[in-house]
Amino acid sequence: MERNYRIAIIGSGPSGFFSAEHLLRLNPNCEVDMYERYPDPFGLVRRGVAPDSQNIRNVSKAFDEIAKNPRFIYFGNVDVGIDVSLNELRPFYDAIILACGMETSQRLGIPGEDLYGSYTASSIVGWYNCHPVYQSLDIKLDRERVFIIGMGNVAIDVARILTRPIEELKGTDISDNALETLKTSKIKEIYIVGRRGPAQVKFKENELLTLGEIGETDILINPEELILNEASDEEVKASPSLQRIMDILKRFSETKPTRKRRIYFLFLRTPIRIEGQGRVERVLFEKNVLEGMPNKQKATGSGEIEVHECDYIISSIGYRGNKFPGVPYDEMKGIIPNIAGRVVKEGTVIHGLYVTGWIKRGPVGLIGNNKPDSLETVKNLLADLPTLPLCEYPQRNNLIQYLKDKDIKFITYEEWKKLDQYELEQGEKEGKVRKRLCDVEEMLKLLNKVR
Repeated sequence: MERNYRIAIIGSGPSGFFSAEHLLRLNPNCEVDMYERYPDPFGLVRRGVAPDSQNIRNVSKAFDEIAKNPRFIYFGNVDVGIDVSLNELRPFYDAIILACGMETSQRLGIPGEDLYGSYTASSIVGWYNCHPVYQSLDIKLDRERVFIIGMGNVAIDVARILTRPIEELKGTDISDNALETLKTSKIKEIYIVGRRGPAQVKFKENELLTLGEIGETDILINPEELILNEASDEEVKASPSLQRIMDILKRFSETKPTRKRRIYFLFLRTPIRIEGQGRVERVLFEKNVLEGMPNKQKATGSGEIEVHECDYIISSIGYRGNKFPGVPYDEMKGIIPNIAGRVVKEGTVIHGLYVTGWIKRGPVGLIGNNKPDSLETVKNLLADLPTLPLCEYPQRNNLIQYLKDKDIKFITYEEWKKLDQYELEQGEKEGKVRKRLCDVEEMLKLLNKVR
């Protein structure tokens, strides 16, 4: 009797679930074990998507269907690399896929970045999305002016959540802690700042449109900020999506301020220093000029310095993957080095070890981009399987017993669904989509009551 191939997926975000779906569909002899460091799954879908974008979170319903496959099992609350090492898992698997994503924001790398009031986008997103690591952040929002550095979708999300009226947020699954802080927020002005021009923004058209829908907030741009050099003009003419974005930005530049809150866009500026006595008080920018051919332009400092008074700085200039114990890491790119999903060390493929998602390709693309990305990895894994050495312990029960012997209190998918149901029921009582559980210990205590 032919035994099943045993595949482990480390990470339960979109790239992990899409990989599981491809494996289960393409090879009827594959068993998939998924590991997640927290009790609750879904990664970016649960902890990265803004709470006012519930339609995007609905992709988790598709993940529920994947989890119903009898060849799939979920091990929540297991931190691979801490609770159990990758080397300890290897005897139980024919191949391992790392789908651990990117949770850490790139730092600005400038003086004053550690002053109180300076945050990374990942910490702010985690704060309002109930991420266990960021619930203790001391965020007051008792001052008026915020500068968000970066021109991607996350920068837009953060600006939107910080300005959206409480009436529009209280029915979402935003964390209770964030909601209470936002109720008393004194923020009046948010500046979204990019080092390049409007033709080089990274956010999508629909993200930009959502800003114009926020109640009590004007979106403002000085028309001079939208003047393009020749190369940028060519970039816009060659891209219908950029043309639409420029049209939206031009409409914003015609807005007359009438509302109590305002979001401004500033282009061609690089932060060089944050100043203040014990907390953020001002930020210094160097104005830039763009040089180079279309689609290859680089921002170069002009020597002209601007000083802006501000109360909060939020860095949103991209993400880096966390280093994984025993796995190669590309310090420059912040990813695990790989060739089409096969992990490599100094150019040599590490047999049986694969990678997918942002930790494979960097923080680019939306949730849906993880599907073809994971398919590439899975196809290469399946092509390699016949040549890989068979694992020592091919029975899933061997693995489960090993985890129990190490006293690892793993959470099954069925147990996660009990937590899921609890959140939905508590949310319904309060008129919310769901009432999120933010604390791991609280999740485990609840499960102990219903086990």
